Amino acid sequence: MIRAAALLCLSVSALSLPVALAAPAHTLSVAGWASTRATHLSIQVDAYDAWRGGGPAVLQNIARLLPQGAAGIGVVCQVGEQSLNVITDQGGHARCELKATGAVKVSLASGEEVTPNIPSLSDAPVTVISDLDDTVLITGAGKRSSVSTFLGATVSNRAAFPDIAPLYNSFAARGYSLVYLSNSPLGLSDFLRSVLPARGLPEGPLLLRALDAQTLLHSTQHKTQSLNELAADLPGQFLLIGDTAQKDPEVYTAFAKSHPGKVLGIAIRDVSGPPRSQDVAALLYTAGVPVIIGADAAAFASLIR
Repeated sequence: MIRAAALLCLSVSALSLPVALAAPAHTLSVAGWASTRATHLSIQVDAYDAWRGGGPAVLQNIARLLPQGAAGIGVVCQVGEQSLNVITDQGGHARCELKATGAVKVSLASGEEVTPNIPSLSDAPVTVISDLDDTVLITGAGKRSSVSTFLGATVSNRAAFPDIAPLYNSFAARGYSLVYLSNSPLGLSDFLRSVLPARGLPEGPLLLRALDAQTLLHSTQHKTQSLNELAADLPGQFLLIGDTAQKDPEVYTAFAKSHPGKVLGIAIRDVSGPPRSQDVAALLYTAGVPVIIGADAAAFASLIR
C-alpha cells in the first residue's frame, strides 16, 4: 500500500511512465560471491516495474526499495557446467549454492536471464568484511534525513566518506579480499555496483538482504548468517568494519565470541556519539579481539599492521 501510494502521488505530477513494446514479466537481481570451492548466489525476482529501468531517480529508488516479489517462480542457476533449479519464496527470493566455480548464468522460465559478475574471493590471509551505510556511504541511518538520501540517490550524488577509498584500496594492494555486507535490499545490487567504483572503491562481493517478514523482524539475521557462511568457506582471518548507527557492534561481537581465532579485529565508525558510542565500547571489549572505535577510518588500518 505504501509503495502504491508513493508511486501514484509522484506519477501524477506530469511524469510519463517509460513505455516498452514487449516488457519482460519480471525483474531479476542477483548478488553473491564465490570462493575457490563454491559459488553462493542470492536471487530476487520481482514483478516487472518500468521505473526500475529509467525515469526520475526518486521513482527508480522507490521501485528498488519496495519491490513486488514474485513467489513460486522457477529459477535455474548455472555455474560452469553445473546447474541447480530452485523456486522463489513468498517474497520472491531464492538462494543457490553450488560446489562449482566459473561463469554464472541465472535464468527464469519466462525468458529473463542475467550473467552477473560474481566476484571470487581467494584464500587470502585476511578478508575485510565491511558494512556500507554510514561505514562507507554517508547515509544517516535512523535519522529523518536518511529517507531523502535514499530516495534522491543517483550514482553521481551518492556520497562516500572521503577516508574510506584510500583505506580499502590499501587493503586490496596488500592482497586482502574485501566483502561488502549490508542490510540494503537486494534490489539495490545493480545500483550499488555502479556507485562503489564511482567513489573509487575496490571491487568486492555485495551481500545484500532479501526483504521479507523474517529479515524485517530480525534485523541481525542477514549479517549473522552471511558471516557464518563466509567463515565456513574461507580459511583466513576476518577484519570486521561497521558503525554505531545500527547493529554492527552486536553482530560482530557475537560472531567473534562464537568463532575464536577467526576475527583479527573489529573497527567501528562512530556516527552516533554518546551514550550509544559508550555502550558500543563496553560491548566490543567483551569480544576478546582488538577493537577500534572512532570517527576517522584511517586509524582502522592499525589493526592489521
